[in-house]
Amino acid sequence: MTDLFCQQLMGNFLEHKRQGRKNFVVDADLVDYVKGNKLQRGRPWSKCKSVYVPLNINGKHWVALVIDLVNCLLIVLDNDVRLTKSDDMGDHVRPFCAMIPLILRKANKFKHLGQQLTRPWSWRRPLDICAQSRRSGDCGVYMLKNIELHSMGLPLIENMNDENVEYHRRRYAIEIFDGSMEP
Repeated sequence: MTDLFCQQLMGNFLEHKRQGRKNFVVDADLVDYVKGNKLQRGRPWSKCKSVYVPLNINGKHWVALVIDLVNCLLIVLDNDVRLTKSDDMGDHVRPFCAMIPLILRKANKFKHLGQQLTRPWSWRRPLDICAQSRRSGDCGVYMLKNIELHSMGLPLIENMNDENVEYHRRRYAIEIFDGSMEP
């Protein structure tokens, strides 16, 4: 997913709050993301177990948001938990908790989730799975690497740290320049 997805979701969430659940209409663009029609190399979410979303916190810090489509749960992968208190992180994640079930229901491909599509999902930020950065300015690289490792089922702490962040920063820059980075 892209940051544009986050921005559209947040805008639609504000409409949801303003109009109330009864009169609310899910943005068709958000449904197109779920159906795999919005991104160049998009895949329908119905063929995924998890979807990864880059989430910017207060314009200062990037975290990875994992939309767990099996357990109907949102997981925040955060390399610097000192920056954002749990209550504040909740303020950033709760719109996703409210909107994801509505978007999935509108996409009409997730009927097997039943009642999970009628209420907001839970979220958590595990404090013991992400390496914690001691430096400022590396959160974007950590976010990308955490998505890469988590999607492959590999441990995050053992494979990403402040010592190898520069290597990964250069590697991602080359992959982006060369067009070989997979979404």
